[in-house]
Amino acid sequence: MGIPLRDRIRNTSVYKKVGVRLNGLKGRLYDMRHGVHTAPEIHLEDLDIESPNASRGGNYSGTEPNYFRQIMDGLELDLSRFTFIDLGSGMGRALFLASEKPFNRIIGVEFARELHEIAEANISKFRSPEQKCFDISSVCKDAAAYELPDTPLICYLFNPFDREVFERVIANFERSLNASPREFYIIYTNPMHNDLFAASPAFEQIGEGPWHTLHRAAAKA
Repeated sequence: MGIPLRDRIRNTSVYKKVGVRLNGLKGRLYDMRHGVHTAPEIHLEDLDIESPNASRGGNYSGTEPNYFRQIMDGLELDLSRFTFIDLGSGMGRALFLASEKPFNRIIGVEFARELHEIAEANISKFRSPEQKCFDISSVCKDAAAYELPDTPLICYLFNPFDREVFERVIANFERSLNASPREFYIIYTNPMHNDLFAASPAFEQIGEGPWHTLHRAAAKA
């Protein structure tokens, strides 16, 4: 079978240019409604990052709200048992979107101190009538060195780093699961390195959408 027409259209340069502008507008509207600053896109080379992986991260771009909500609505889980973690959380928009669900707590992990400080300011100002989780924090840490909590997890990855760092992060996931087996889900948007999850015996892919894949910790034999 050939590539579906919908996907061919999405891959055109015109669609991508329109999409970037539309997402920027949605981001500014979201910020106005919630009293935060999570737009526009930020290029990492414009930031002062104290990490050996500074050149291996992706640019910050706020998560598209409606698509994120669709993903969350599709999770048939008791989210109150889970910690939500965004690795490469930037200014924090995904954290605030996640707070619309009753997570036990929400953590952003960001290695660019400037973005982390903006996220902390946003956390103090954020307001939403839909908010159900109020335990939100941001950690200034390199994702490759971040120690995961040993609670049930849902990790969100918006294509935050290159392949080499991804390999290290997945290795950390595997070590964490070996030390503390538990429920562990990965939402991976713009999944450019999805083959790394496919190659990991610790995870199995259980779903996908137009711009994301969904993985969970594989049951041990």
